Amino acid sequence: MSNNLVSNTIKVGEKNIGDGQPIYIMADLGLTNGGDLERTFNLIDLASSMGVDAVKFQMIGPDTLLGDKSIEYTYPTLNDGPKTENMYEMFSKLNYSEDEWIKIAQYVRSKGIEFICTAHTIDAVPLLEKINVNIHKICTWSMTHKRLIQEIGKTGKPLMLDTGMFTTQTLARTLDWHSEAGGRGVLILHDFHTTNHSQMNFRAIPYMKEFFGFPVGYTPQGRDNDMDYMAIGLGANILEKRLTVDRAIPQNGHIKALDPSEFYKWIQRVKELEQTLGFSTVLPTDDDRATSKWAFKSLYLNCDVKKGDVITDEMLSARRPGDGIQAFSVDQLCGRKVSKDIRKETKVLWADLD
Repeated sequence: MSNNLVSNTIKVGEKNIGDGQPIYIMADLGLTNGGDLERTFNLIDLASSMGVDAVKFQMIGPDTLLGDKSIEYTYPTLNDGPKTENMYEMFSKLNYSEDEWIKIAQYVRSKGIEFICTAHTIDAVPLLEKINVNIHKICTWSMTHKRLIQEIGKTGKPLMLDTGMFTTQTLARTLDWHSEAGGRGVLILHDFHTTNHSQMNFRAIPYMKEFFGFPVGYTPQGRDNDMDYMAIGLGANILEKRLTVDRAIPQNGHIKALDPSEFYKWIQRVKELEQTLGFSTVLPTDDDRATSKWAFKSLYLNCDVKKGDVITDEMLSARRPGDGIQAFSVDQLCGRKVSKDIRKETKVLWADLD
């Protein structure tokens, strides 16, 4: 893998992403916008009001994506059971004109957040460049599309990708295609399409950060927030979550999304948990420091002693509170003479010693 790619922090627009930076939060609107501009702008308003850093769309281009336009796709809905659609027709509903894409991107930026869009075909890249995106994205199903990855690399911009079908070796190969074409910077989102817990492989998050040396995040395929919270603990730099205006909409993707109320609560919880990460060192809390004043142990005498007696280990015990000579100083006390008579069960003070 080329060293051109390696960076622990990647800048996207005005924000740095990586260790030591706030978790970068993306709202996935790629399916739930439904190809409806009014709904799209509503979703953008909702996402920006809840504090996301970016919204993500998909530029699918079904005319060039699908060689077989008869393929059907079955997906679950909340109230209507499984629904089967022709994939070409389903994707066509999500298609926007060039002018509409430009308006969407402009509206996103007017809200002070980043416009990110997955390119599924090569001809999406020039349009995304015209829109002037700060980063390009591919999904895992484009991992074998060498020319698409090279076309993105030619822009000299960072690449964001989902893992899914990747292995360490194929991921390194893809990053080389991007880098050798001129690409700079990579963001990886840990991704899987399974409900089998034993195959979710969350340890890949810290592994990829160490092995490849760039930021890694997590993009879920469902509503299980616990997975997101675990990803935070494993060092995820980016989190993506799907947002819908209504989970009951009988279209692909809505049943697996969070509604606005759920999404807001999710973001608040993410920000709370992020604060718990702290620093890469060992430190006590302020409350622990306060507690230590009585919970630590000081050295006390187990017996009466006379002036001139030599302190031995057997004469001492460690007892609360910890406002005297700390118990770790026991070796410094042993062998010292006392300067006065002291009764048993008395806290030893340095002033009591010669």
